[in-house]
Amino acid sequence: MDWTINILFLAIGGVSGFIIAKLLSKSTVSDNAAHAKNQQLEAEIKQYKQDVEQHFAQSANLLGTMAQEYSNVYKHMAQAQQSLLPDSDLTINIPFIEAKEPSLVKEAIEEVEMEAAANDAKSNAAQPNDYVSGSHGIINPSSEQEAEKKPA
Repeated sequence: MDWTINILFLAIGGVSGFIIAKLLSKSTVSDNAAHAKNQQLEAEIKQYKQDVEQHFAQSANLLGTMAQEYSNVYKHMAQAQQSLLPDSDLTINIPFIEAKEPSLVKEAIEEVEMEAAANDAKSNAAQPNDYVSGSHGIINPSSEQEAEKKPA
């Protein structure tokens, strides 16, 4: 009888081990699939980043070329104006060559800063809207309010 119990326990252990191994192998397969999917998504993101970087590099190059061609057109027009209309009061200004007036920018920044300071001073000096002027009578009722509350 001892051998039959041992064989029964051995069979039960083998079957339970087989079931546990199958369950673990399924999770391992799903983990491997998730890992492969993760690697695929990372590769797609990396490719997308490279595409975006390449797009902006090409866009910057095209804009630089366009600015250069625009400058060349203005130079051509200025040279043509000087040679064809030397006595004309008309002048062509090349926007890429002209220096911007930095004082205009500084003045605008100072004006905005002064307006912000004035608004801060007004908001700090004014009384908040939730304050009541005078006594409201909630904490210390006045004699008139006490008389109204007392029954006659």
